[in-house]
Amino acid sequence: MPTIDIGGQTIHYLEAGAGEALLIFPDDLHGASAYEREMARLAERYRVLCFDRPGCGASTRDVRYHDEIEFDPWNYRADLACHLLQDLGLERCFVLGAGGGALAALHFAGRQAKLHRLTALGVIADSFLADVDGRTLHRALDRRAHFLVRHGESLRQEHGDDWRQVVDADTAFLRGIADRGGYAVADGVLSAIRCPVLLTGNLHDDVTPGISREFARICGLVPDCSVFLASESGHHHGEEHPLMWSGPATFWGVAETFLAR
Repeated sequence: MPTIDIGGQTIHYLEAGAGEALLIFPDDLHGASAYEREMARLAERYRVLCFDRPGCGASTRDVRYHDEIEFDPWNYRADLACHLLQDLGLERCFVLGAGGGALAALHFAGRQAKLHRLTALGVIADSFLADVDGRTLHRALDRRAHFLVRHGESLRQEHGDDWRQVVDADTAFLRGIADRGGYAVADGVLSAIRCPVLLTGNLHDDVTPGISREFARICGLVPDCSVFLASESGHHHGEEHPLMWSGPATFWGVAETFLAR
């Protein structure tokens, strides 16, 4: 099981394939192992990486730097990713993420990569809102109950026997953000992205209401930005399912065309 020490924390990561690097940021609820199918697909053309942030998956439960996490958790994950890439001797990569992972991918491309003298080659950001109010975030978290009932075993495989504590801690943390009014990626982060960006999602996903208006706003800030919104309905249980998982054929048709640019 490959691990690396970053700031006194043991970080577990997965790696597959060879070629140009492509880093996957897991969504808030998930660990790296949830993306093994995506990694296998991408490994045919890329050196694919995915890591567990501290406190989840197979990474350390001794979480440090709480002040940085409280200030901006997704920017913190982007910073961790930069240290991982540097320790592996990588200077550039594509990034892909869904939900909270998409927020981390945007922070990587718009802020952290430049700070660490790395190059973001392209971003695929799936099924997210970069500006979400507290009520919308609370309603999205309410839907987690449906997901936990149906996917407890897969979450145990991702995080271990303490999976419920991991999930509950993440939910409580995000509830705190919702109580403070929500979250927004700073316009300055988005406008600083200089690589191509693809935004994907579902027009009818209740977890991301108003996604078309939100993506239009982001396109006004990101210089090189493309959008694809699927017209099929969201997941029938109302679960936290990005287009990557709810409509994989549609998603990969668009994503692979984008990467081929």
